[in-house]
Amino acid sequence: MKIAAMTLMAAMVGVAAEPRQPQQKLTVYLLDNAGVPPAVRLPAMRSAAGMFATIGIRLDWRQGEPRRTSSDRPILIELARRAPANLLPGAFAYALPYEGVHIRVFYDRIERQIAPGLTTAVLAHVLVHEVTHVLQRVARHSDSGIMKAVWSDEDYLQMRSGPLPFAPEDKELIRLSLAR
Repeated sequence: MKIAAMTLMAAMVGVAAEPRQPQQKLTVYLLDNAGVPPAVRLPAMRSAAGMFATIGIRLDWRQGEPRRTSSDRPILIELARRAPANLLPGAFAYALPYEGVHIRVFYDRIERQIAPGLTTAVLAHVLVHEVTHVLQRVARHSDSGIMKAVWSDEDYLQMRSGPLPFAPEDKELIRLSLAR
């Protein structure tokens, strides 16, 4: 009986030790021109990295602007303050998916419109949403989840307890785009 139990435990350890699917590394530079408090910015970045890790993407966060000598094609996110009222009214951010590099987040709008206890979670979701646009290389939205065009009160409530999911079509578009 002891041998059978030991064999079963060894098999379970072997299964648990199997390598997971390799993660694709994505370099993302964050330029904080908004003075986002580190107590908000850093957990939002960790949360965004965790959301992408669930679909096999490892974010390599860097601060500032990318070096011109970089051989990879990083994404550049600017956290901005004082968004012009006539620039995409109501939007928390925008990406340039066809260009494939630049994202601007209007942190002042997040601060004004979101309850303080939810700011970090919303910032994380905005980062993931906009990076997904750049990865998919298309300006489109889903009916549900992280890539929804406008999040509902129920979506914000869900953000309090955990991340919104990627819709299957979003995962597939990212996979196809990264395969190119």
